[in-house]
Amino acid sequence: MRTLRVLMIATLAVFVLASATPSFAQTDTSPASTPARLNLKLTMPRGFTPELTPAQTQRVQNEQGLGIFAQIGFVRGSTYGEDGLPNYESLNPSGVIFGIGFGGNKSGVFGIGVDINYIIKNADNVELVNFDDNVFAFGTLKTHVLQIPIYGRFNFMGHATKSAPTLYVLVGGFFDILLKGEIDGIDIKDQFNGFDIGPLAGIGFEVARVGVEFRGLWAMKTLQSTGGGTFLNGLQESKVFTYVILFKVRLN
Repeated sequence: MRTLRVLMIATLAVFVLASATPSFAQTDTSPASTPARLNLKLTMPRGFTPELTPAQTQRVQNEQGLGIFAQIGFVRGSTYGEDGLPNYESLNPSGVIFGIGFGGNKSGVFGIGVDINYIIKNADNVELVNFDDNVFAFGTLKTHVLQIPIYGRFNFMGHATKSAPTLYVLVGGFFDILLKGEIDGIDIKDQFNGFDIGPLAGIGFEVARVGVEFRGLWAMKTLQSTGGGTFLNGLQESKVFTYVILFKVRLN
């Protein structure tokens, strides 16, 4: 009887094992399931950023290229130095500035810029008495200046497009060349230093290819070319500080 019971248990175990074998055959080791897994991997995206087409790559390169600007604005001068501020400020030297600018690298954090500007500035009630050169004049002083600023531009809030809003800071220097100076038709250019040089600083904002800047320029040379006589109402050692408000339009 005991032998018969053992035989029945063994027979039942074999039956259960034989019934379970088809289930084990349904695992992912089946060759038929392998292509499905491979197809699934091939259909997955390679990353969150798709590869750029040649046309898109060229457009991004154009965005980061050389900027060209047409610009126009207003200038106003004051003086600094031992005898600078009180008298010359009352003469209200002011005028217009226009020119073209290059560079800036709007799509990057930092870029180099250079301008070629023309400035026409007037000051009323200017008196020039130079006994050494026998030059006497009184009236409206008009000067024409070629200005070449060179500066670094630091961009904030920028994006890799030309139309996105960008706040930026300018730091650099400038070079002025006096082209013409007269008081009511009398040529007094030789009474000035013929050129000036100094640092500049500014801040600007650009959006949709249109921008506005505020600049300050500190001239390092005195106004008059020599110490003889009296120039600009006695401001013999005066140096000029110039404020500039500049409106810009990107051309490319």
